[in-house]
Amino acid sequence: MIRKWREDGAFLLFISPWIIGFLAFFVGPAIASLVYSFADYNAITKPIWVGFDNYAKLWSDEVYLKSLRNTLYFVFIGVPVTVGFQILLSLLLNIEVPGIRFFRTLYYLPYLVPPVATVIIWLILFGSGDGVVNTIVLWFGGAQIDWMGSEGLIKPVIITIGMWMSGGSVLVFLAGLKGIPSSLYEASRIDGAGRVRTFFSVTLPMLTPSILFTVVMQIIYYFQMFTEAMLLSKGGPDYASQTYMMNTYQVAFRDLNFGYAMAQSWVLFVIILLITVALMQSSRRWVYYEGDEKGGSNG
Repeated sequence: MIRKWREDGAFLLFISPWIIGFLAFFVGPAIASLVYSFADYNAITKPIWVGFDNYAKLWSDEVYLKSLRNTLYFVFIGVPVTVGFQILLSLLLNIEVPGIRFFRTLYYLPYLVPPVATVIIWLILFGSGDGVVNTIVLWFGGAQIDWMGSEGLIKPVIITIGMWMSGGSVLVFLAGLKGIPSSLYEASRIDGAGRVRTFFSVTLPMLTPSILFTVVMQIIYYFQMFTEAMLLSKGGPDYASQTYMMNTYQVAFRDLNFGYAMAQSWVLFVIILLITVALMQSSRRWVYYEGDEKGGSNG
């Protein structure tokens, strides 16, 4: 018993720096932000308790509601489009042809580019004046397109940034494809299944764990997206690209309304939590793990 206490004590001693840091820099600020979300607080004067006024104000704030709708657009439109593109790209990169390793490396490189540099590249590509895309359109006789000034085009343009930075997720899908047993494809060929049938009966079910992981990560990415919308269009035109995090940042550091911004942050936390829990619960019906006789998750 004494030996076990010594081992446990040594373990706690070694991880104590992490525990102290976790409590001081995560748990402590999180609790403080929850308390301040019920107050009128500007980080200069003493906070004034206002109860649920900050949370009630959210549903009458048109800018906040528009930023929420924009973010939900990115989540429910951008995530399926981006994940579908990543699966297609991983299928192409899984084809064993000469030089395929070079292309795998090439498609991974954008993932390493900082978001700020990526936005600068997109400004060069989709600039309303002499942008590369508009130059190509004009060369083919088309009309100039105001990508940044159109409420209907700015969100798809931002989604293409996420598609271009798909290297990490493509790597996950590529690893999933490499892990599919060849015996399943042989059995599919023996049964006379074509490529399309094999994809939907073998490849896609075996990729569902990778799909679940990637979808969750993409949802969190789009909910927390800030740099792309801020630098690309400053939330315009008419708040058409204003994201949730961008609005929260402006409320906190431009308007100095930290209590209201913290209320927004906690609402975002609850939204992400509910969507993630719902997704994980639903995964029992559509995620397949090898060795699971029921064809669902092993939970």
